[in-house]
Amino acid sequence: MKATAITDAEIADKLVASLPTRPTAPAAFGGRGYSAKEMKEAFDALPLFIRDRLNLLLENIESEGTDSIAHSIPTGIRTGHTLADLFEEIRSGAILSSITVNGESFYSIMSRIKAHLDGEGV
Repeated sequence: MKATAITDAEIADKLVASLPTRPTAPAAFGGRGYSAKEMKEAFDALPLFIRDRLNLLLENIESEGTDSIAHSIPTGIRTGHTLADLFEEIRSGAILSSITVNGESFYSIMSRIKAHLDGEGV
């Protein structure tokens, strides 16, 4: 399932404002007779719902396959380069080739510095 925007309808029954004014009072006095456990669950419902939806969004961003969100977010590193490409370059170690300074890859710069330090560029 793809992550979607959280709607007012989805959280309406999870808001503290949706609880009765006197939640632990008997129904005759406008309450529901919540137990302490039910009250704690009512207060935890919205943050837990948000946590679940955020985790789903993160899973969608990091998921494999061309339908993941990461495949549709451009990085600006170069034309057609997406967040999914960046994740893969980080995993594989190829990220050093993507980072450039004045048009030269960071990998190339570091290789030149290493060669100089090893006495090969002197």
